[in-house]
Amino acid sequence: MNGNKLPSHIKRISFALCVILTFGCGRKYPIPPESQYGMPPEESYVLVDEWPDDNSYELHDIMDVIVGKDGFIYVVTANNLYKLFENGQLDRILVTGFSSAAAVDQDILRHIYVVDDEIVKMFDRTGSLLYSFEDTTLVTPSGIASDGETIFISDMYRNLVLSYDSSGTIVDTVASYGAGILNVAAPHDLCIWYDRIFVVSTAHNWVEAITIDTPRANLLHLGGTTHDGDTLPGYFINPVDVAVDDSGYVYVADAGNSRIQKFDRYGNFVIEVELTDTPISVACSHDGKTLYVGFNNRIEKYRRPERPSQPQ
Repeated sequence: MNGNKLPSHIKRISFALCVILTFGCGRKYPIPPESQYGMPPEESYVLVDEWPDDNSYELHDIMDVIVGKDGFIYVVTANNLYKLFENGQLDRILVTGFSSAAAVDQDILRHIYVVDDEIVKMFDRTGSLLYSFEDTTLVTPSGIASDGETIFISDMYRNLVLSYDSSGTIVDTVASYGAGILNVAAPHDLCIWYDRIFVVSTAHNWVEAITIDTPRANLLHLGGTTHDGDTLPGYFINPVDVAVDDSGYVYVADAGNSRIQKFDRYGNFVIEVELTDTPISVACSHDGKTLYVGFNNRIEKYRRPERPSQPQ
């Protein structure tokens, strides 16, 4: 047999295979090319509601807004604590008669904490007082957070973040001005996410996260490397509040720039939400799809646009 020639039946099979591979079984559509930048950039959140929008309740002197571990929205004003459904309807006024409440938090056991002047109060979900303690050294408490065991309080006037046990005994100084693992100036609100606590250092124009457990270590820094502040994305002017969703996205109320800025868990800037007024507080739903922004006498609800499903 000549080594340079193929038998005729093998030639026919080879030709048929070429036809099949060339034309396939029916018409083929090309796969759409991927964007050279990957996924399209996230769209900004859209204003969808404003509360209160009826006469069922009034809000004055809002100090803090959170989405509780139970999914309800808790709003503390200077004198009252409100519990709202996610549509803004009033569930109940949980507590009245605060003298000068500053901040609210809910731990994983659904206990609710409010710092009111020099007094820290813990309530159950019905608003019944479980216990309280007083620290007469507090001057201007501005934030509170608890992991169910330790209570953290920021004192804006004294440039301190302190931790307490349930009896009111100071465990340690978490942050102070110009010293320690975390340098703060006029610290505002606090937020706990798993093993870390976020601290808003308002006069430093940045937000930082450190480990809850000691010895503490810095885990994340948001904002510039100086205290000047800026209007650029990723920078702040007088930030006042921070919230974190279940996926680790971080939301900062940037009061001086009248916006909410969103970052991923690694500190990368994602998107900003422009506001028409100066925010006092920000809270987010657990899935990160909804933002609740507190102003002096109202709450604005923002929703993240849903992306269309990607082609398979």
